[in-house]
Amino acid sequence: MLDDSFAYAKEGIWEKWSRWLLLIISMIIFPLILGYIVRIYRGTKPAPELEGWGSMFIDGLKLLIVQIVYWAPVILLVILAFIPLVSALITSGALFEDFSSMSDSQSERWFDSHPELISDLLMAGGFMVILMIIACFLAIIITIFSFLGVVRFSRSGSIGEAFNFSAILAHIARIGWFSYILALMIITIIGYIFSMILNIFSFIPVIGDFVQLFVMIILYVPFILFSSRFSCLVYDAGDERPLHTENPVVLSLINQ
Repeated sequence: MLDDSFAYAKEGIWEKWSRWLLLIISMIIFPLILGYIVRIYRGTKPAPELEGWGSMFIDGLKLLIVQIVYWAPVILLVILAFIPLVSALITSGALFEDFSSMSDSQSERWFDSHPELISDLLMAGGFMVILMIIACFLAIIITIFSFLGVVRFSRSGSIGEAFNFSAILAHIARIGWFSYILALMIITIIGYIFSMILNIFSFIPVIGDFVQLFVMIILYVPFILFSSRFSCLVYDAGDERPLHTENPVVLSLINQ
């Protein structure tokens, strides 16, 4: 799968500079790049041409809706986790104080005049940690379903099929849970390594951020092709296989 995905990405853009440039532009109008990913999810090989921009934009919007619905619970939990902390800082006025301009004695007197702040911050911090842990577990579960859900949507054209959890579980069972979790871990590790490589460029003095942005723009397109093709192949590994009716045993059963 890794070899196939790498070859797919290489063939898709190598010496095809106009396609590479158009895909970079599509990242700016991001529903277009999402629509292109939908076409890859559908199993198009080699990498699809950039045509039918209107339908590609619509497909991208649908994929965006699917992703938002999947990740909305995690986003909501993260927001809720920080509300008590921010509220405690606002109520006490600490959020509006410039402690860097205070001397140690001044900041100490300020905290002495707000004895309730420490307890409020401890409670808010505990609440935040609990919700963040829940959000992490929820994110893992969502990843397990959404990884195949987005491909299922792309193949069927139905947003509802992206959330057909019983069908997704059956699909995972056909792939094999161990193989499926291993595939998720592999693509996650590759994505992490990709991010680390990009972050290295930010350490270049003065122009580091600009170099990092430039490299990211250049390399993100092949990474999208690679990761999208990998998702497609993982999904295909769980496709139901049709009966091979040329088998004499199967033919005899059918005849009976």
